[in-house]
Amino acid sequence: MEAAAIVGFTSAIGAYGGFFIPKAFGDSLTLTGRPEVALLVFFVFYLSCLAVNWLFYVRRGSVLHPASMPTQIEAAQ
Repeated sequence: MEAAAIVGFTSAIGAYGGFFIPKAFGDSLTLTGRPEVALLVFFVFYLSCLAVNWLFYVRRGSVLHPASMPTQIEAAQ
């Protein structure tokens, strides 16, 4: 049951990409005559996604790597 809810939610969020990306390109072309503004906005968004993922999942002391947990090298010694 929970898996179906997650798949449905993820699909609904993913469907927005099919609407917002062409809309952003259209607005950029209408306002400036060039697609670079939309591409810059996408680039900044992707950088922010990268920063959030690093902050919460990759860095030491994050959710997946708590600072109190010994590393594999420390545990083997």
